[in-house]
Amino acid sequence: MNNLSNVKYIKKNITKEWLIFNKFRHNRLLSDGTVDVYTYRFPVLKHDKFIVLECELRVTLDDEKIDVNVFDYNTNNKYAPFYCCEYGNYDNILRKINNRIDKEIDELQISKSCIGEE
Repeated sequence: MNNLSNVKYIKKNITKEWLIFNKFRHNRLLSDGTVDVYTYRFPVLKHDKFIVLECELRVTLDDEKIDVNVFDYNTNNKYAPFYCCEYGNYDNILRKINNRIDKEIDELQISKSCIGEE
């Protein structure tokens, strides 16, 4: 399974208006007087009708790099198999998570490239 830590996400010319229009919210916990951070969370895995895991896209205003993280739903606890996929047999679940993230990234017209391809 391809590890997303080797993937770089870029969106050129990010503006506050674009972020708000695309459901990003100002994150006052991560922001300070000099840096404005916006986040967008969306479900990536459900069990029955319940959200189990969600993805967070994090962007700093005036920076084109977008960080991608996967959390247990409604927490700040990162989902370990997303980051350490070489341990255990998580291929099926990671494929579902990655497909959902890719779909959202495509809808937001965010560029994706593997580190080392540049």
